[in-house]
Amino acid sequence: MDRSTIDSYAVMMKNFPFPAFILNTDLTVHSWNTPAEDYWGWSAAEVLGQMIPLLNPEDVSFSEQLWFSFLERRQAIQLANTTFLHKSGQSLTSNFLISPLFENKTSENIVGACFCSIPGSSADGTTKPLFQGLMDLRYAFDQIACVLVLDARGNIKYANENMVDFTGFCPDKLMNQPWTRLLDPSQEETLQNIRSQIKQKKAWSGKMPLKSSSDEEKFLQATLIPIYDVNGVRFQHLFIGTDITETTRLEEELDFLVHHNEMTHLLNKRGFLRQGIPLFEEASAAQPLSLILFDIDRFKVINDSFGSHVGDQLLQSLATRLEQQAQGMLTFHPTSDLFGLLIPASNSNTLFQFVRKLQQVVQRPYYINGHSLIISCTFGITRYPSDAKSLEDLFRRSEMALSSGKTIGTGTIQYLTHEMDEQFTRKVQLERSLFTALEDEALSLVYQPIVDLKTKHIDGFEALLRWKHNALGSISPTEFIPLAEEAALITPINNWVVIEACEQLAKWQQTIDPKLTMAINISPHQFQSDSFVRTLQHVIAKKLIAPQTITLEMTENIAILQTRRTIERMQLIKSLGFRLSIDDFGTGYSSLQYLSAFPIDELKIDKVFIDGIDLGENGLLDSIIQLGRNLNLNLVAEGVETPSAQAYLETTACQQMQGFIFAEPLSTKEVETRFTPQ
Repeated sequence: MDRSTIDSYAVMMKNFPFPAFILNTDLTVHSWNTPAEDYWGWSAAEVLGQMIPLLNPEDVSFSEQLWFSFLERRQAIQLANTTFLHKSGQSLTSNFLISPLFENKTSENIVGACFCSIPGSSADGTTKPLFQGLMDLRYAFDQIACVLVLDARGNIKYANENMVDFTGFCPDKLMNQPWTRLLDPSQEETLQNIRSQIKQKKAWSGKMPLKSSSDEEKFLQATLIPIYDVNGVRFQHLFIGTDITETTRLEEELDFLVHHNEMTHLLNKRGFLRQGIPLFEEASAAQPLSLILFDIDRFKVINDSFGSHVGDQLLQSLATRLEQQAQGMLTFHPTSDLFGLLIPASNSNTLFQFVRKLQQVVQRPYYINGHSLIISCTFGITRYPSDAKSLEDLFRRSEMALSSGKTIGTGTIQYLTHEMDEQFTRKVQLERSLFTALEDEALSLVYQPIVDLKTKHIDGFEALLRWKHNALGSISPTEFIPLAEEAALITPINNWVVIEACEQLAKWQQTIDPKLTMAINISPHQFQSDSFVRTLQHVIAKKLIAPQTITLEMTENIAILQTRRTIERMQLIKSLGFRLSIDDFGTGYSSLQYLSAFPIDELKIDKVFIDGIDLGENGLLDSIIQLGRNLNLNLVAEGVETPSAQAYLETTACQQMQGFIFAEPLSTKEVETRFTPQ
């Protein structure tokens, strides 16, 4: 049941100057106001949830028949000279206006009824005319709402002071006029809805914009109740409204802030999707659409060189030019220096000419605070109908086209190609599957042996993540790891890798060699995550392995970012007992300063330097090995594939190697078959 209808009436009823209550359909009391307590003697606490106590026992059967008849008719009625009991047993007679309460404004289901007592005006108990009873009721609302009483045709017969003040029209301008003259002309749909409700003998409720004498638009939360006589003939209407103008304007301001870019006042991405989805759904082969995204090349350089205040004014000026050039089209400013527009796309040539003209307009010089700024913009374009299933899909395809254009060069106009579209479709499919990859047990680990260069003894393994997609087969880590990072899935996946690798190492230390170690790759996102530290603490608490046998490998790119915080995180990991390694050393931001400052135990030399051995390019490799030995670090050569490379490494101070010359990454079963002692 939707409680909002009953509860909203209960709030209004609380302030009635007349006795009033609300009954549920089973004749139990839902609400009971203070005048009702005073008039009938029962407190709200005594009657709420109980059968209505006002009925004379001998009248119960008749009252129930009347009640069920009311529920069937589903229309407001007035009962004249109705006798109810006081708590003391005294009989009290009054007129009642009874209004049905529906589950919602489109429902046929009645959830209760509101009773309002209008005391009789004469001692002899003669019945007051229905019109006079209704006029008595409107006094109950005069103190708390804007009120109109309308005749059967909808002409105004009464307007209270609140309504006069709200509209600004004097009473003479309202009397005997159709109430619809107050309704804004743009609200034809609302008016049709009201007429439909009235034809179904239902009250209408909703937000209603009305005109004032100053042509200022104001808003009421209004209810229009049709009133019927005992013969079921509608003869009047009661219009009750609460001024919500200020609240509505605040809501509109909030809605604007939520759906527009604060700086340029163009639609943001949320606003673009809200307004663009209907256009997208109406598009067809005969009426295609094109989504164009563009951004300012090297915008960060402008901000850094001239200051953010100049950058902000540049964005505002560009937005003005965009609106002028694309009048009548859906323009938007989703983030930073990224802009877009959704436009009709009759043919490719016309579309290109429009974009080329737009590019020329937005790239004309800008004069801001004494600076002459010349910019270039790169464009990404997609057309629909296409393989896109939603406007969000179309947006992301335009992002892909824009990104591809950036790789070609600044100032490029790049259409989404069929190849890009296929890549996008594959990317979306992989992203969706990644969310359930762990649950589906599609992720697994393989293990590449790490070998002592001198003895050829197996010192340990590096755990490597693999994904076998149920439809696409094996997916390369170079493809799915970046996707996992974009989708914020890399941390839970990496945490699973840590637990899985530690548990496997614990087994192999018992069955193969108690001195085995395990190397585990750590992503930048995982390294910065508090959940990663908790995972390491879990490994220690469960006593899965000795932390000294686990080496956590991170790239130089992790190390160079936020140096102080990086060092603090490294020191925390070291305090837990784990070893740290810099992976792919020499390919990133190598720096003696950070290398000597970090509490690391090991360097892993990237394969590119190992491949140089066979080309006679050993200089950098020798320098790295000498550097590692000077810092007293363990050195591991990665990607050793040829006998000559292995032979050369054996003559150096490098301690360990891994590579295809000894073993490819192996499954758990292959490791156990190959290395378990017989």
